[in-house]
Amino acid sequence: MQHIQKNIMFLVAATLLLVTNGCKKSFLEITPASQIEESNFFKTELQTTQALAGIYHVLQWGNINQGHTPLMGWAEAASDDAYSGGGSSSDAVGVKGIENFKATTTAPFNANDGTYGSVWSIYYQGIARANTYLANIDRVESTANFKALTTGEAKFLRAHFYFDLVKWFENVPLIIKQQAPDEYNQPQAPPQEVFNQIAKDLVDAMAVLPKTSMKANAGRATYWSASALLARVYLFNKGVYNTELNTGTRVIDAAAVRTYLDEIIAPSAGFDLIGNYSDIWRKANELGIESVWEVVHSNTQPVSGSTSDQFRAQGNYNVLYFGPRGVNGNPYTAGFSNAVPTESLYRAFETTPVLDPRRAATILVLNSTAAAPGIIKGWQHTGYFNNKYNTTSEYKTASGLNDINWGQNLHAIRFSDVLLMASELNIGVDQTKADAYLNRVRSRVGLGNRVATIDNIRHERRVELAGEGIRYWDLLRYGLPYAKQMIDASSLIGPYYNGTSSLGGPITLTSGANTPANAYQMDWDVSKRGRLPIPPAQITLSNGVLKPNPGY
Repeated sequence: MQHIQKNIMFLVAATLLLVTNGCKKSFLEITPASQIEESNFFKTELQTTQALAGIYHVLQWGNINQGHTPLMGWAEAASDDAYSGGGSSSDAVGVKGIENFKATTTAPFNANDGTYGSVWSIYYQGIARANTYLANIDRVESTANFKALTTGEAKFLRAHFYFDLVKWFENVPLIIKQQAPDEYNQPQAPPQEVFNQIAKDLVDAMAVLPKTSMKANAGRATYWSASALLARVYLFNKGVYNTELNTGTRVIDAAAVRTYLDEIIAPSAGFDLIGNYSDIWRKANELGIESVWEVVHSNTQPVSGSTSDQFRAQGNYNVLYFGPRGVNGNPYTAGFSNAVPTESLYRAFETTPVLDPRRAATILVLNSTAAAPGIIKGWQHTGYFNNKYNTTSEYKTASGLNDINWGQNLHAIRFSDVLLMASELNIGVDQTKADAYLNRVRSRVGLGNRVATIDNIRHERRVELAGEGIRYWDLLRYGLPYAKQMIDASSLIGPYYNGTSSLGGPITLTSGANTPANAYQMDWDVSKRGRLPIPPAQITLSNGVLKPNPGY
């Protein structure tokens, strides 16, 4: 922790923070500025808004310390929906460790601590910024309403960072106040304590955040963002640890979460499903009627350095990560071909009595130079690419390094996810409501009604939310045996796989010309519980206060 907690915050200029003339990204289309001393800051509303934007900015980071950390892409590669992919067997080796959870604390999968350590660094920098903000907000010359509202946003963001951190690492220090140098070294907290603090922060945020759309709130978190995230936190915590959330003053149980979700679903909240499923990922629908929580990205302040400068940019690095390797023609720009979809995912979509249109919207099929000039068959090439976040011309920047300036927003929690969470929690409680919520999602894409059962909800969540970094966390909350069963079952030969020639069952073939057949063979290591190792550099810095995770 010693190199994360600092008394100088890297903040951002406020040149566009107060522009609210309908621009969907007005709050976060900002220019990174120099470091600002905390001691002479936090005096005016403008300075405080700059500090708040500095916390939001951490959400935009996708690759620091050359760690290849587009975190949604990682979650895809870890699941049964995608392989790690990339250019070769030695490309982004840390991600290859996540694929089967063969992750290690030494080479080859964690060489120089650059991969997993960068994830730890991202989240604790965000937490440090939130803690600094909360420690100083009372110094600001402003109204009580401004202080309360922005305190709620800072708590929402801290909860957001901690949720991702505890999902990836499970056993993490819980730091909720600004630290002096002699307080940096903190032991890990029990996971339940971390989840309870996340719940407390979100409930506190809900007490003050506005009940408005993200667009009306200039891309900032709302009451609905906090309540939907709380539902997601509840389902993960309940599934993995079989406990309720406790804020210290109240218990958050399934009944409470159902109430929050019903509130989002009520027409008065203003959310709905976009008519054409594939249109969700178009620029015109960002911060739209289906967006409950969305991470804003921008290409309007482009950075011209290298990909390791992502911490200064506002682009969505996942786009580059998913993009097809080597292509050189419209509408696609070359990407890294990581987290390539599996045949298992392709087959998961219904084909009778009608083909589920979500398959084409989710999976881009590019297997020939005719379809994509210059395309390169990379490691674990399947001929499939993520079609929700891809290197399309719509989001290409006109200047700067295109690699790190993709302006496509990250649709973190969509209204359809809210409907499916509510359906799941109403099974056996209010079955009519459970069925209605599930079938509202299916009706949007022209599919017939089904009874809401656990199996049907699991299927629907997979095909509705595929390519969005959600499936892996669902697998973990469904239980480690189920996660292993599904990840191992994704060892399927597709028609376009590099080194194979026909559609078949689980991979048992000998090596192909370029990619060994066993590159597609999944054998998930249950002993690591699906969690990353505590970065060795952090254990060293802590003088052994931090302990390795099980399996490492």
